[in-house]
Amino acid sequence: MAKRRILAGGIAQESHSFNPVRTGRSWFTIRAGAEAVETARGSNSVLGGIVDAAAENDIEVIVPVMFRAQSGGPVEDTVFAEMRDRMCDAARRGDFDAIVLPLHGGMLTPSLEDPEGALMMALRHIVGPEMPLTAGFDLHAHVTPEILAHCNLLAGYLTNPHGDQGNTGRRAFLAALDMLEGRLQPALAAVHLPMLTLGNDRTDEDPLLSLHARARAAVEAGVACDVSIFNAQQFLDVHGLGQWVLAYGNGTAPNDLALELAQTLWARRRELIGSYPALDEYLDRAAHGMERPLILGDQGDRVAGGSPGDGTYVLRALLARDSLPPSAIPIADVRAVQACQAAGQGATVTLTVGGRYSTVSPPVTVTGEVVSVGNSAQVVYDGPADAGYRTTLGDYAVLRVGKVHLILTDQPYSYLDPGYFRAMGVDPARMGIVITRSGYHFTLNYAAIGECVTVDTPGMTSYRVAELPFTKARPFFPLDEMDFTPRLHVVGGVSP
Repeated sequence: MAKRRILAGGIAQESHSFNPVRTGRSWFTIRAGAEAVETARGSNSVLGGIVDAAAENDIEVIVPVMFRAQSGGPVEDTVFAEMRDRMCDAARRGDFDAIVLPLHGGMLTPSLEDPEGALMMALRHIVGPEMPLTAGFDLHAHVTPEILAHCNLLAGYLTNPHGDQGNTGRRAFLAALDMLEGRLQPALAAVHLPMLTLGNDRTDEDPLLSLHARARAAVEAGVACDVSIFNAQQFLDVHGLGQWVLAYGNGTAPNDLALELAQTLWARRRELIGSYPALDEYLDRAAHGMERPLILGDQGDRVAGGSPGDGTYVLRALLARDSLPPSAIPIADVRAVQACQAAGQGATVTLTVGGRYSTVSPPVTVTGEVVSVGNSAQVVYDGPADAGYRTTLGDYAVLRVGKVHLILTDQPYSYLDPGYFRAMGVDPARMGIVITRSGYHFTLNYAAIGECVTVDTPGMTSYRVAELPFTKARPFFPLDEMDFTPRLHVVGGVSP
C-alpha cells in the first residue's frame, strides 16, 4: 500500500480593517517544501502539530507554500493570489489523500472579506466533495458560512492567551485521518452570535473558563468529538462579524450542546466587557523599584491586534519620567531606521519618530546614541506559545535616549516573544520596563522574565470600539442592543 500523503500550507495573518497600511509580500515569512516541513517540526505551531502528528502516523506532509506574517492591515490581493495559485496548482497535481490547512482565519484583502473561505472553495472545486478537508484556526478567526460549507472539520485554539497551536493542528490532522480510515463522519452543529468580547476574554478566567470546561467535558464524555468557541477579532468591519460555537459529532450533530454553549455565551455577554489598569499606575510602581522587570502590553497599539506599531503614547510617558529604570520600547518607523543606519553605530542623531499612522499621540523628536543597526536578524521563539517558531527581521536600529532603549524597525512586530528583543541585541531580562505590542498573548512567553501586565492606552486597537467607524459589521453587541435568540445555523443549505 502506497504511503499516505496530506496537503498542507496556505497563509496565516490577522487583519485590522482600519489599519491603512497594507501587508505586503516582504512582510511575510514564506517557506515551501521540505524547508517548511522541517522548520515546523517540533514547534508549537498549527503546522508543527500537523507535521508531528503526521510523522507519528507515517504520513507524508506536502507543503506547496506557507505564508506567515504579523497581524496588520489587509493583505495585498496579489499576495493572497500567489499563495492560492500555488496551493491550487499542487491540488491539481494530486497524489495526496486529504487536505489539512494551518491558517489563522482572521485575514482580509482589499477585495475579500473571507480569503480563507475563498481558498477552501477553490481547493474543494479541484478535489471534489469526498476528499477530507480540515483546518486549524486561531480562536479569534472570522468564521463564515462559506468556510463551514467547504471544511469538514474546523478546529480552533482552545486557549487565550494561545498555548495550544500545535495541539490545534494535531486535532485537525487526526480528524482528517479518522475520516480517511472510516472512523469519523463529522456532523456539525453551529451557532452564530452577533457580539464581541472586549477585554475579559481569557480562557483561564471566567466566564470563558467555565464555558470551555463544559465543552471539554462534553468531548470527554463522547457527546461531541470536537468543540471550538470562536471569539472573533474585534477590528474586522465585515459582514457577519461575531462569535461562533462549533460542535462536531460523529454521524449525528450535537445540536443541544452547541445551543447550550451559545446560549450561555450570549447570556454572559456583559461579563466579557473588561477593563485594564492605567499606565501611570504601573510606571509609579516601576519608579519605586521592582524585583523583576515590568513587561507591559500596550493595549492601544497592539500589532498583535493589527495596529501599525508606531504609537508614541507610551514613549512620551517613559521620556517624561527621569525616575524610571532602563526601558525598551519598539516603534515601527522605516525612515528613522534608515537615518540610524546612515549615521552608523555610535553616532548621535536627532530624529522624529512614530505617530504617522497611530495618530492618537503625535510624533516625538528625540536625540540619542545609535547603539546598534542591522538586518536579517534571526528570531527563535522561546515559547510556550509558538515555541520553536523561526522568523527573520527586516532592517532595525536601537537608539538609546537617556535610559530609554528605542527599538526601531522597518515594519511592525508584536514582540510576542523575548526573542525579538534579543535578536536586536537587547536583553529584556536586564531592563526595568519592557513594552510589547500585544494585549495578553505576550504574557505566556515573558512570564519567566518579569511581571506581565496589560495597560489601558488609547489607539487603534483599544477596546473602545465605539470610536471605530464600523459599517458592514453592525449591528453587534455591545455597540447595539438587540433582541436575539441563538439558533442553529444551516450548514451547506441543509438544516442540521
